[in-house]
Amino acid sequence: MDYVSVKYIGKRSSYVDGAFGTRVTFKQGESKMMPADKALLMLRHPDVYVPGKADAPIAVVATVTNQEAEDAQDLRDSVSSMSDKESLSFFAQSKYGIKLDKRKAVEDLKLQALGLIDQYGPT
Repeated sequence: MDYVSVKYIGKRSSYVDGAFGTRVTFKQGESKMMPADKALLMLRHPDVYVPGKADAPIAVVATVTNQEAEDAQDLRDSVSSMSDKESLSFFAQSKYGIKLDKRKAVEDLKLQALGLIDQYGPT
């Protein structure tokens, strides 16, 4: 398997990648060797990732188990059935520590909550 070094330069001091499904934890400014297919996707976002040091450690990429996929789908189903702003806001705050803007429409809040599940996983 080919690896490419990726450096995290995002805003957070510590970040767990959920957008690309690796579940790798980065500290700001830290470089890690990522599988080439994931690295190429990450490097398409130059505001968050840039090419890293060649001597960076190889990251341990998590594999999604069937149970994790089922848990994520259960959460998605739960969020999809929510019909009020308060429930969606409480979900995002309690599960992921993210405050949603309750001035937005319910459908917009659902999309944000579903995005959090996809980004951070069902944990």
